[in-house]
Amino acid sequence: MTRPQVVRAAGDEASGLASMIADLLEQNIGDFPLRARAVALTRGDVVLTASDQDLSVTLQFGEGRVIVRDGAVPGAPALAGTWLEMARVCSGQISTLAAVRARTIRVTPGHNPLALAGAGFALSVPPSFYEGDAARRARQRRATLIALALAAGVLVVLLARRRGVRI
Repeated sequence: MTRPQVVRAAGDEASGLASMIADLLEQNIGDFPLRARAVALTRGDVVLTASDQDLSVTLQFGEGRVIVRDGAVPGAPALAGTWLEMARVCSGQISTLAAVRARTIRVTPGHNPLALAGAGFALSVPPSFYEGDAARRARQRRATLIALALAAGVLVVLLARRRGVRI
């Protein structure tokens, strides 16, 4: 699969929101193969709106690229929130899904809700990317304990079978 392109329709004249979103998409496509695949498979328009600034950006997905342009396409699915919340999402400080769950970002499904799902995933950053070192170490400890418990269970079953005990 060819890496999808991110195209800034207005080039250097793009709004700050359009630039942040384009930067996040470029980084996610480069760093996370599943996000690149989501961009490649998504078709349609998605609008992102900073409601307190009356500023909208449309993401146009298709043909192995996403075009980021200022303005809103009527009827397209949309994510809307304050500039600060949109900036938090676009900088990876909070995932799109977490912002929607916290009700700081509103969702309007529009004509193509699948495009909204693809865009939300492409814009999201895995929790491991923005969690602190302590949380990362705790997650690694839990994973290690689970792996050890599974290994011990397999060992008990193998030893029991070797001794002829049915489990």
